[in-house]
Amino acid sequence: MNHSNFIRLSGWAFIIGAIAFLPGAIAMLSWEGQSTGSTPVTMQLAAFAVFWAPILLAVGMLGLRARYKIGGGVLLFGAALGGLLVIVGTLVQFLTPDYSVSEAYYGVWLGGVLVLNLCLSIFGVLALIQKPFPRWNWLPLVAGAWILLLPLLAGIIGSPSSPIIIAVLVLMTVAQIMLGYLLQADLSQEMATA
Repeated sequence: MNHSNFIRLSGWAFIIGAIAFLPGAIAMLSWEGQSTGSTPVTMQLAAFAVFWAPILLAVGMLGLRARYKIGGGVLLFGAALGGLLVIVGTLVQFLTPDYSVSEAYYGVWLGGVLVLNLCLSIFGVLALIQKPFPRWNWLPLVAGAWILLLPLLAGIIGSPSSPIIIAVLVLMTVAQIMLGYLLQADLSQEMATA
């Protein structure tokens, strides 16, 4: 795969990962026993989407690293460490029948998600300073920082399924979709001018 095809694929990874993560996260946050009408199969599909979508975020971050020459080390570190933690946490969680071991590896998965989003947020700060995008230089910060604020918001609000938490997840998803679009559109525009 050549350089431009990988960057285009990574843009799609951002978009698909964000679209897969949002409904799964909303379903898991609103799940309170059987009261929501969700079936266990629906919950398993939601969990599958939520747990594997961050891998697509890691691929998108590698595309950002390949396309833009700022924050390369931060993006590589985040994609490698965060992606590895997500994969280990998810595989063990899905393969381990013991609830207590599975619960411990949920923390490994969550650590991977936090590393991915923290590194994307650091790249976002660098993008605000160095302005590598033709527009929307604030986008990586919005795409990564909100998930870091969710535990604080949930602690203040008290309910993880409140409309404010859902709105924050939607904002983060839209920002990741736009970042994937920007990654593709910027590459297409550069190829057209070349």
